[in-house]
Amino acid sequence: MGLDFFNNLKENLEKNDTLSKITEGISDFIGELSEALQKSVAGKGINIVSEIASNHKLTIASENSIIKTRNEIIKEYANNTKEEGALYFIIDKIEGKDRYKAWQFNDDKRTQIEINANDLPSDANVNSIMRIKDGKLITDSEATKTVINDIKEKADEIIEKQDKKIKEYKKEGHTYLVTEDLNGRIFLWDSTEKPTYEIEDIYFPEELKDKAKEGNSFIYQNGTYIHIS
Repeated sequence: MGLDFFNNLKENLEKNDTLSKITEGISDFIGELSEALQKSVAGKGINIVSEIASNHKLTIASENSIIKTRNEIIKEYANNTKEEGALYFIIDKIEGKDRYKAWQFNDDKRTQIEINANDLPSDANVNSIMRIKDGKLITDSEATKTVINDIKEKADEIIEKQDKKIKEYKKEGHTYLVTEDLNGRIFLWDSTEKPTYEIEDIYFPEELKDKAKEGNSFIYQNGTYIHIS
């Protein structure tokens, strides 16, 4: 990718090549550019839970469930591949330092350690799984792909259940009491039906959050909330 693309484009135009051939070259260039940008973003190292949270609205409960799921999946994978030796998983980058937090799984034990960036394989980053070979940490790309895919798959299930629960809780004509307003997170209790639980409505309208203070009430009508007291 780079100057070659523009040189080839100029050459094709000079040769009066067909539009399909020219657009094919443009399509290939865009594909390569997209891949390079994705690698650049991945290189910044965002942990898998934060990545999922950046793409989906999550309740506090759902985020905690995804964290727990991540931990269980990595532990299970480490236990199932003991014969390959200790497993290392990079959790996150330490803010302000050129170091990373990592988990070491060995003999059914999980130990949190710190690893200097210079001691990591060049292709390793946050969420990478590594093993030690010939005395050095080596990225296990296949293991990383397997584990991350499993985490995302389970996270999708958690998000689906979360959204279904919120949707079913909101009923036409019911009144909802704000039980808590936690840094913009709105928790509601159905004071019409009076169930034994409340929900965090992550889809609560932004324009109404200034009125969604603890103790205030809303009625749910026509797919939205109306402030009543």
